[in-house]
Amino acid sequence: MIKQNKKILIIRCGLLGDTVDATSVIDPLLEHYGNEVDIHWVTKPGISELFLEDKRIKKTFELRYTKLPIFFNKDKLKILIESLRNPYDLILNLEVGKKFNDVVRLTKARHKIGMPYECILDDIFEEHRVGHQLRILGRFIDTYDKKKAIPSIIGCDENILKDKFNINDQYVILCPTNSHVDNENHRGYRSWPKRKWNDLIKIILTETNLNIFLAGSVNEKEYFKEFYPLDKRVYDVSGLTTIPELISIMKNARYVVATDSGSAHVAGAVCKNIVCIHGPTNHHQSAPCQTHKNNVKVATLDLNCSPCYDTDVIKKCQRNICMQNLSADLVFKLINEF
Repeated sequence: MIKQNKKILIIRCGLLGDTVDATSVIDPLLEHYGNEVDIHWVTKPGISELFLEDKRIKKTFELRYTKLPIFFNKDKLKILIESLRNPYDLILNLEVGKKFNDVVRLTKARHKIGMPYECILDDIFEEHRVGHQLRILGRFIDTYDKKKAIPSIIGCDENILKDKFNINDQYVILCPTNSHVDNENHRGYRSWPKRKWNDLIKIILTETNLNIFLAGSVNEKEYFKEFYPLDKRVYDVSGLTTIPELISIMKNARYVVATDSGSAHVAGAVCKNIVCIHGPTNHHQSAPCQTHKNNVKVATLDLNCSPCYDTDVIKKCQRNICMQNLSADLVFKLINEF
């Protein structure tokens, strides 16, 4: 009889940055179980691409409708059927809401950690998201190498990138977009104005010999036309990279500049130097996680009204001065501290 590996189901069905932060639990789990364990992950559609080159993750489940009950949701039912064939040893639910309570209750597993059996709330003003998710993990294991309990992601073969993008010289990466860009409902609260990005590009071209890569998703290509015509040292790779390719490009960059976005968290996991531009969001919680491997600097005006995200204050804000008044000179000053 063939011995089957133990299985773990991790539920973190967030956007790219949320998922990158949640990878901090992978190596502690491998330390506890050994290599003979199969890790499955529940993600949003498209986010599973993060794990294309990651041999630690054996299977992903993409959920399109997270609020739809399990017996009306074929994506959730796939998880249940998987557990009936071979039960999980552990379900680690890193979500705080109730959307996955039915999955956790009905899926077969020896151990179940997190909601709905215990709600482990995060302290949004004092605790980074990585710290919160490690506290949930701590309900199951609390003895592991803390230096390995950090966001950990795997990129593609770097030789492929050299041919695809002709990467030879030293370069920096700018990530101007996030989920608020051109979003009428949010009015671009987390976005740094295009004119500020253009100012920063001009400063980098004048003050350094570095090339500049502009990175973003295929859905954001229209936004990047605002930066055209491009200087000969500026390259637009928006929509041209897979997530594993973006990981590898960022890994070798001199530094990455981004707003509060998934790209910033990818950079935080693999790049040594990151400047993250924050206004209404709480950088103590949502900036890239500071670890022994990176150097994260936050560009912020630290206004009395910040952070205001998800509060009544932001609903009344008309000027968004926390982002509008943040200068490219301030960002470049932080870059020079690396």
